[in-house]
Amino acid sequence: MVTPTDPANPAQRPLIMAGVDKLAIDLDLGAAWTESSGAFALAPATLDLGNLARAQASLALANVPRGLFATTDPMEAMGHLAEAETGAIELSLHDSGVVDLVVAQFSRMQNLSRDAARSKIVEMIRAQGERIAASNPDTRVAVDALAGFVETSGQTLTIRLTPLGKVPVIQLLDALSDEPIVALAQFRIEASTGL
Repeated sequence: MVTPTDPANPAQRPLIMAGVDKLAIDLDLGAAWTESSGAFALAPATLDLGNLARAQASLALANVPRGLFATTDPMEAMGHLAEAETGAIELSLHDSGVVDLVVAQFSRMQNLSRDAARSKIVEMIRAQGERIAASNPDTRVAVDALAGFVETSGQTLTIRLTPLGKVPVIQLLDALSDEPIVALAQFRIEASTGL
């Protein structure tokens, strides 16, 4: 989908100021289920935001019963989903200009130079990360990777979550809505950046 940016829309003004005259969105989704093992894989789900960013996600589930795909009743589907377990999750974000756009907008809002604005954003990420790491030290690697992602434009940030044991999907969804830090504690977190 391609649409022109709208100068009358205040939310799109930062895009227009950055020279983005159209928004191009490309979504690609792949999924597979293996009945014999009950394995379900969503890989990759890709969202390409034109010349700003490209996000990819993959998700693996185990013990996904056939009944989940055979019903249109939401309550019955939730019952089947209760049997499924979360597997590995991988998220990546490639910066094609979105970081510079955010830095420029922050620079204008705070009346700072772009370098000072970038440093301030990195400082804020690290400060928030320290608070989060106080309750879950494993998140520190993700915070450091995110700070590095913002420090240098044009990078790819990759975060991998591997369950430390059985993590029922329903339990994970509940924890994510109530206590995201508790949800993350059920995973080994790996994060990296690269050009």
